[in-house]
Amino acid sequence: MEKRKTTIIFVIGVILIVSTFLICNKHTVYQTQLDDVKLVNNNTSKSGMFAIMINDGNGEYKQSDDSNFPTEGYSYNEEKSGCIDSKGLAVENVLTYTDKKFSIKTNQAVYCYVYFDKVPQTLQTLQSQTNSGLSTDLVGGMYRYQGTDTLKGNQVKNYICLEKVGSAGCSSAKWIGYDDKMYRIIGITSEGKIKVIKQIIYNKNGTQTFKWNTKYSSSDCSGNNCDWPNTDMYKTLNENDGFISTLDSSIQNKIEPQQWLYGDISIDYINSNIPTETVYKIETGQENTKYYDKSGSYVTDQKWKEMEEPASIGLMYIHDYAYALSGTGSTSSCRLDYENCKTSWIHMSNNGAGTSGNESIEWTMSRIGPFGISDSNFVSWVLSPYGNIYNLNLTATLAVRPVFYLESDVELGGEGSTENPFYIMT
Repeated sequence: MEKRKTTIIFVIGVILIVSTFLICNKHTVYQTQLDDVKLVNNNTSKSGMFAIMINDGNGEYKQSDDSNFPTEGYSYNEEKSGCIDSKGLAVENVLTYTDKKFSIKTNQAVYCYVYFDKVPQTLQTLQSQTNSGLSTDLVGGMYRYQGTDTLKGNQVKNYICLEKVGSAGCSSAKWIGYDDKMYRIIGITSEGKIKVIKQIIYNKNGTQTFKWNTKYSSSDCSGNNCDWPNTDMYKTLNENDGFISTLDSSIQNKIEPQQWLYGDISIDYINSNIPTETVYKIETGQENTKYYDKSGSYVTDQKWKEMEEPASIGLMYIHDYAYALSGTGSTSSCRLDYENCKTSWIHMSNNGAGTSGNESIEWTMSRIGPFGISDSNFVSWVLSPYGNIYNLNLTATLAVRPVFYLESDVELGGEGSTENPFYIMT
């Protein structure tokens, strides 16, 4: 009996050791009691544990030897953070972080792992600006400028002059706000990369409208012929005689090429006016989107693809447009309540110099595919002068406002207004 009792105790001990190893090894955790955590409905007991992981800017996360959550100088990485149960299985949608406080809502014991990144100097500079319109929390994977905007009234302070490095003179002797070298900051990633969009439309030797692609039929678009890296629009933006060649070499050297994601968002998603968060997850490859054949029959669920080779220039995504107005991210993809979305700073009517006709309709990165089109032509989502998102044939000639990312180590001067825009100092 004594031998049997010893064996049982040994087995239990082994199970506990192995379980602890699996949980800790899965997330390389440092665990601390939940004394500092705001509990929702008292559903989480103090027996829960946290793992605090810190990235001090070198790209590697290390377990913290401090039981307190970092605040100043660090940003919460929502995408990497999460919770698991006692079996090591993911528990979804129980952890939230708002106003530098965690909230947990669950009826079971969970272990949560939270990741923090050191805030780059560029991001700290932008976050120090008061009443700028920059969100205090991550919105769609970045800190975004949000709000309504007029040039001579209320301003979202995200104007940036990209004439050349070291130059702050975009507005000199020109109509303030309509300078060809003026851009606007869409947002800043937690790594400090700055996503910008051209304020006014791209003009190539008098041509102000461009095709998304010359191929558009289902037969022409077989395989990957109409995928973003093979389109005329990609070439218009990235080839040597395209948009990128209009930028000063000092600015080109500050652009960080991206493996842009691309794919389709079918009409049934947008018609339902789903939350922007869902569109964001589709456009960033986190969630499947439905694909159809040319007859409109459902084929399969797929995720958006990532470019094999990085490229410097892209276009705005649908979620970039919808997130530009605070509050739209939780309620709408700007398909139906477009009059409200149009008031945001990013809409062309708040940035362009009197465009009309096709010059006032703007391409996005988001394609649809053949679903719902009687002749089976491929189409893409566009942004109208009225503020709504709708679709047009890939061969339509429409306006283009290029988008790209500046490197995280750029140093900015200025304050982001039209009179004193940001500029790259070094």
